[in-house]
Amino acid sequence: MTQHHPRRDDGRPVRILVVGCGDLAVRVLHGLAGSAQPRHLGLLGRTEDTVVRTANMVSLSAAQLGRACPVEPLVRDLDDVAGTAEAIAGFAPDIIFAAASRQSWHVISQLPADRFARLSAAHFGPWLPMHLDPVLKLMKAVRAAGSDATVVNAAYPDAVHPALRGAGLSPRLGIGNVANSVPALAAIAAEHLGCAPSAIQPRFVAHHFVSHRISRTGDSGGAAFDLTFRRGPDDVTAELPVDTLFQRMRTDYRRTGGREGQMMTAASALSVLEPLATGTAATVHAPGWHGLPGGYPVRITPEGTELDLPPGLSEAAAVEINADGQRHDGIARIEEDGRVEFTEESVEIMRAELGYHCKELALADVEEAAVELAARYAEYCRDE
Repeated sequence: MTQHHPRRDDGRPVRILVVGCGDLAVRVLHGLAGSAQPRHLGLLGRTEDTVVRTANMVSLSAAQLGRACPVEPLVRDLDDVAGTAEAIAGFAPDIIFAAASRQSWHVISQLPADRFARLSAAHFGPWLPMHLDPVLKLMKAVRAAGSDATVVNAAYPDAVHPALRGAGLSPRLGIGNVANSVPALAAIAAEHLGCAPSAIQPRFVAHHFVSHRISRTGDSGGAAFDLTFRRGPDDVTAELPVDTLFQRMRTDYRRTGGREGQMMTAASALSVLEPLATGTAATVHAPGWHGLPGGYPVRITPEGTELDLPPGLSEAAAVEINADGQRHDGIARIEEDGRVEFTEESVEIMRAELGYHCKELALADVEEAAVELAARYAEYCRDE
């Protein structure tokens, strides 16, 4: 299945709207502004002083480097769907990059080690409301604005997108997660085969759980994945010991994590946004393509995007691989209507640690769940 994205035919610079003023959004905005390609950027956030200062910083930093790239500040709260829709319609973006979340994924890593270990055992799935709520509101605003912009989302797309798919509200693509593992895998494979990393083409089908796990423990934690390598026309997968590759990601190729490590996530975002913006062809790795769970290799062309799976792996088989990773991440299933059922183990850990109990989540209840989860976590931190 190919998903088409709108192309510009009026000669104007591409218009890209970045939603959110957090660390990742700002890194990506700087990257977009540094391009030699003409473009008009917008930054949408809820706090006027932050939005204006950040927009000016990025635009003036680009000017310092000889790039003329205006960044238009748009002050809106995503809770105000109608106001956000008005801002989107006025800016008329070709591409929207969403980097808004109620609580960034790395926040719990700042807890004392014992508390972090206990809480992180629930994995990432139970935190879905914190990411789903702002993306749901943004996508409602996009639809209300009548926008046909290509929406690329950074907030847990492996699960957010399939939860929104049935309602016709899934962003087109996600970024990060599976993509963050690919450069190291290519480099390690190239070293093993005695060639340049640019000669290696990995194809990695994996859920957030797997990509998160291998960089920290050097294994997939028992979750399914599919990993193949080509060197030119040749499949060289059989020549590469996958267990060794994963272990070396944790040792020789270990990298900075947490907030500081978001440089890698920003790079994966730009690897998707740049070909979309310039109309050039590229093979990337991206989670949440067209609302599917987990991550996949994706081909971007001027005509649109499509899965770029290795020969012999069907879309259905790739989806089942990611459904297995989803279960390891604490989500038992996501129904077609968007209802999410969490695993018993993750539900019990969240109840024991935070006093938060959510076995099932419907789209209509996402905001309420996110508000409760934020309050429970804040109380948990105060009790240290």
